Amino acid sequence: MDSLSQLVLGAAVGEAVLGRKLGNRAILWGAIGGTIPDLDVLSGPFMSELGELIFHRGISHSLLFSVLFALLLGWLIHRFNKTTSLVTRKEWQMMLFLAFFTHVILDCFTVYGTQVFAPFSDYRVSWGTVAVVDPLYTIPLLLSLTITAFLIRTKRTRRVVNYLGLVLSTSYLLFTVYNKSRVQTVFENELKAQNIEVTRTITSPTIFNNILWSCTAETNDAYYVGLYSFYDTVPVKFSRIEKQHTLLKNIDTDYTITKLRWFSDNFFTINNADGKLLFNDLRFGAYLNKEGNKTDYIFSFHLEEEGGAYEMIETIVGPPKGQEKEYIDTFFARIWGVSS
Repeated sequence: MDSLSQLVLGAAVGEAVLGRKLGNRAILWGAIGGTIPDLDVLSGPFMSELGELIFHRGISHSLLFSVLFALLLGWLIHRFNKTTSLVTRKEWQMMLFLAFFTHVILDCFTVYGTQVFAPFSDYRVSWGTVAVVDPLYTIPLLLSLTITAFLIRTKRTRRVVNYLGLVLSTSYLLFTVYNKSRVQTVFENELKAQNIEVTRTITSPTIFNNILWSCTAETNDAYYVGLYSFYDTVPVKFSRIEKQHTLLKNIDTDYTITKLRWFSDNFFTINNADGKLLFNDLRFGAYLNKEGNKTDYIFSFHLEEEGGAYEMIETIVGPPKGQEKEYIDTFFARIWGVSS
């Protein structure tokens, strides 16, 4: 998820484990621990666009990293930090492991994908129940931490307030799992009602909320993309998108293409837009207008071919330039549903 969510989750974990001994310093250390896995983005300047894409949420988001780096960093902090007399080495290591591992688990709830089993497997865990930014998850933690920071470290009230934030945010995550099961049923029933025979589907909530959901359904030669809000009173309208995989050469052997197919879980379409060859990741759905027709893609990669091989030039995320306000207005209006 977003950096703020991971920071406050790590801070809450730090407080839960070491708050009675360190007070607000536990919040600080937990926040640092909750941020560390995402420091893989610092490799960006030293990698290609594709390399950075592959590396993010890789080894630093694995169970192995959570265990080994927690042991190492916990030992270093205990060895060189002046609070040694207050906190044991095992307590430091436990706090850091929980900060790292809760970061990993939280990322698994998004549709992006997390390599929990790296380096032994490149399988990307992706439950797709919560958006990468969702204020309803973050705000309870942020508020509880703000209050906690002003309470005396030895007081029971401080622990209760911190745990309350953790309980509320975790309960919300569990609620999103339930929401996904409801949405999955709605989309499956709508596809059957519209006689669309699919081989597989993927569903995920749209950004900032858990009310408006996107579905990408695959058939033999096309994808169908649709949106559903819990406030809708009309059937889901699916927009057909041709795969156009034949626009690519060496689709099964080219290094860049095989990595992008892995990243997108093979939910992708190809198109030429203003002379640009685009690989569009459909796990995130597509921009649909008020009538439910596709207008653009949410997550795309600009490709160029040279010498029979493809190179990823840039990642394109978000609405087209100059049309941001129109797209954002349409999006927020769509959250509140379509009526007959």
